Amino acid sequence: MKKTAYFLLLLLLIGACGCRNRKTSYPPLIRQAEYWAEACPDSAIACLDSIDASLQELTEEERMYCHMLRIKAEDKLYIPHTSDSLINRIVRFYEQQGDDRRLAEALYYKAGVYRDCNEPSRAIRTYLSAAEVGCNHDTLNGRIYGQLAVLYAYQKAYHESMKALRQALVYNIKCDGYLGIAYGWRDMARIFDRQYSPDSAEVYYSKAYNLMKEKGFTRPAYGVLSEWADFKYGNGRTEQAKDMAYEVLAHRFSSLSALTLAKSYQAENHPDSAEAYCRKALQGTDIYHHRTAYGILKEIALSQGKQEDAHRYARCYREVSDSISRMTRTEATVRINHEAEKLDLLSHMKRLRHILALALIILVAGMIYMGRNIRARRKEPQKDEAHIITENQHEEENLTPSTARQSFAAFLSVTRSSELTDEYWQQLTEAINKAYPDFTSRLYQYYPKLSSHELRVCCLTKIGMSRTQMAELLSHSVSSISNTLSRLYTKITGEKGSVQKMTEFLYKLV
Repeated sequence: MKKTAYFLLLLLLIGACGCRNRKTSYPPLIRQAEYWAEACPDSAIACLDSIDASLQELTEEERMYCHMLRIKAEDKLYIPHTSDSLINRIVRFYEQQGDDRRLAEALYYKAGVYRDCNEPSRAIRTYLSAAEVGCNHDTLNGRIYGQLAVLYAYQKAYHESMKALRQALVYNIKCDGYLGIAYGWRDMARIFDRQYSPDSAEVYYSKAYNLMKEKGFTRPAYGVLSEWADFKYGNGRTEQAKDMAYEVLAHRFSSLSALTLAKSYQAENHPDSAEAYCRKALQGTDIYHHRTAYGILKEIALSQGKQEDAHRYARCYREVSDSISRMTRTEATVRINHEAEKLDLLSHMKRLRHILALALIILVAGMIYMGRNIRARRKEPQKDEAHIITENQHEEENLTPSTARQSFAAFLSVTRSSELTDEYWQQLTEAINKAYPDFTSRLYQYYPKLSSHELRVCCLTKIGMSRTQMAELLSHSVSSISNTLSRLYTKITGEKGSVQKMTEFLYKLV
């Protein structure tokens, strides 16, 4: 009888562990679309089109997964997204389901929508939210940090981009994601090139190309080789650049390799070869390559006295340049807004440091003053015990958690950004522990795996900050803050969590 009871208990425990991230059994056609979404996205879209006719017959979970598979396939095919309405529905569904694996994936594609809509700041925040969900899917985590690195580099935040690339490499190495590793090395080479470190860039271009060739990723390998050839030309190694460009063009078309050869032959005063490779570069779709090709063709025509051709190429050059200028103005506006946010953040941080320093000075002065008063009272025998008790109660009232919460909330309300330094958060944690002795230590006793984000949410909740204020301070949505609190309550107590329960738990932890 005992063995039977133990066996049933074991089954219940296994079921409880598996219910959080349960694997849903989907119909065969959806499973086929799931496979093709990774391997052959155009076939996945065709398969999903056939499912659309009977979409209403599916469960809500199956419908949402079909929608996400379509977004995934379109992302693989570089089809730009124009609206976030559908992906928002998917994210809300998986938040309610408590499925961290699907939620992280949905947030990843939501960030991709913002990226396509030219909203890098929102995309970065959403990628960070996807990373904070904490699913154990190394491939997905590698992609999340890889995309973060690209967006940081786009904003010229190269230090943050390199940190994200290193984090992506950790996940890609864990799951043997060789293509992700190679792309990470290629992106590192680009950053080193922009930071005027050509030797380091050379090393990482070589590592990326050789790994792709070794693992059989032929097409992306020649893409890296084409970029490497242009890098060598820019650093004065023309013959090596030409050899690489020839190797690329022997296997696949590349407008960048064609341009590398065109620039090389123009520099060597071989206009016929340069013109031929410019025309080959114009067969591609890259608008920047078109501008360079038209510029070279114009210079060749002028050197040969072909005024009519030179005017025609100059007109094409201006038209392409105007298109690029319109694109650049839009991108510049995004960058200006991002820089304005950074300047505003620095201003807030400066004010916050001053206020925090003042608060700490006042706290120390108050402690010294109270210490002197206590010593003075001990030296006054004429005061009766009742009077001393009354004074001590008055002092304790001045240090109540309510007063401390109001004090902390007052100086935290001056900032509305997540890019605060670790030093600031450390100072804030120390100040909270003075008002609520050993608050963070006791919190770690309940849940030793507490993340830095979860700790910050708990501290801000403890001092009475609203979820709206926390969302602005941490650059997250209100629903993300709510989900963090409810999930944390479940992790700590093992019971179904809610924001109210976790808030009450934190308030009682004194």
